[in-house]
Amino acid sequence: MVTLIKLTENDKRLIIVLLLLVILLFVVAGYIGVLVRKIMRFQGSKADDMLHDVVEAGVITSERKLLLFGIRKNWRVLFKHAWIPFLIMLTALTIYLLNCLFTKNWSYNIWDYEKTGFNTLFFVHDWSVFYKSSAEGFTITWPKLVSTPHFSGEAWVSYIFVPAMTVGGAWFVFEVQGYIARAYRIYVLSKKAFRKTMENVTPPSSPINPE
Repeated sequence: MVTLIKLTENDKRLIIVLLLLVILLFVVAGYIGVLVRKIMRFQGSKADDMLHDVVEAGVITSERKLLLFGIRKNWRVLFKHAWIPFLIMLTALTIYLLNCLFTKNWSYNIWDYEKTGFNTLFFVHDWSVFYKSSAEGFTITWPKLVSTPHFSGEAWVSYIFVPAMTVGGAWFVFEVQGYIARAYRIYVLSKKAFRKTMENVTPPSSPINPE
């Protein structure tokens, strides 16, 4: 026996909303992927500038030497660009550890929403408790509000630590991504720079036949 499930209007609306959310997630993920590829292509193009002069001047004349030169150059570029975000994260971590050391509180919660955490700046809800109300055939459900945005003097470490680690971390990841993009481009260029191809070669109009 086949049992048919009868859906209410609210159930149908919920299913439609969920399907739209899934479609939206796929679209957003696709656009993020396209954006990342474009950024990496731009970052990788910097490898051309790094290798162009040494090849054109004849300083490097082999694939292996070009690859090794590109690797060393790429490491230097990474260090030059990544030390600032690394220093930002290191400073934030040092402030956090010194605060724990001087206050003797190693259980300092940077996400606390009452006194010490960064979440004091946001609305915080208790997702285990819900309220419901009905209006014009719709049932609205929302979680219990447990905290509203407020500043706390005890949370100053969190106000520094979380933004600094977020900005520094994102910046550092961007630079590492650039390193990977350049490394791949260097490998491709090293394979092509000294390789002979027949693509642009045209045979002579009067071929010479050796005797």
